[in-house]
Amino acid sequence: MDKMTALEKFGVDVFTQHNIFERISVDKPFRPDNPAFIFIKSGSIKLRQHFNDLELTANTFMVTDPQTVYEMISVSDDFQSRMVSYKREFISALSLKFNRLITYRYFRQQMNVGVPFSQNDLDLIWKSVNFLKYIIDSETEMTYKKEIVEHLFSVFCYQIAGIISNEDSRAMNQMSRQQEIVFVFLNDLSSHHLNNRTVEFYAERQSITTRHLSSVVKSVTGKSASQIVASIVINEAKVYLNSSKMPISEISTILGFSDQYSFSHFFKKHLEISPSQYRQQYQ
Repeated sequence: MDKMTALEKFGVDVFTQHNIFERISVDKPFRPDNPAFIFIKSGSIKLRQHFNDLELTANTFMVTDPQTVYEMISVSDDFQSRMVSYKREFISALSLKFNRLITYRYFRQQMNVGVPFSQNDLDLIWKSVNFLKYIIDSETEMTYKKEIVEHLFSVFCYQIAGIISNEDSRAMNQMSRQQEIVFVFLNDLSSHHLNNRTVEFYAERQSITTRHLSSVVKSVTGKSASQIVASIVINEAKVYLNSSKMPISEISTILGFSDQYSFSHFFKKHLEISPSQYRQQYQ
């Protein structure tokens, strides 16, 4: 069965280290089609996301999101992994509390490394994910296969929520005002970066001064707010340039630039090569 078919048919699919790189580009920046959980049992994988490099090692997991552009830096020979990819509407039916946890987790992950698991927790999740995969891949006729897959995915989601909520419910209540400002800034940025690249816009949305937003973002992430805005726009541009035949003028319009010249100038300023030179690397 074609892998895309499983996602279309059931709303969820499971990949292993053997076929995960059908979903994760190895040689160029990429944006996932669907959100996913990636679990690492052994070895390590290093990804660049937004403004930092994230290394995932044994007994950790991460949440990936279609709003983020990722780049694969390296993967070890002993890498063992499971990726549970799902359609967003499939998970939105689950409780909001769970979604809030995942969003918060995603924010925490932007700041440091993968989320750690105890060995027992990972073993439990690994078994659940393997059973979910077994049912999805099974050739056996099952009258209620779709419903079984949905329930197994729900079980998996509640396992994850249970494992992370103990730490997170405490941590979420203790999120400092500074972290909260950065959390809101990153969320706003993922929704508005195509139309708004000024730090003023994001500061106004939180009713704080541009200077305050900039200094808080710098102290929490080590990067200035304008650097983060620029890196997200550049990452978007990279994906359009390396994975589509779209004319550069059209890409500049999609990314909210007034014309191709201002887009090229912006791109060259940050990467020291022009959009067309960047594109040639992938042709």
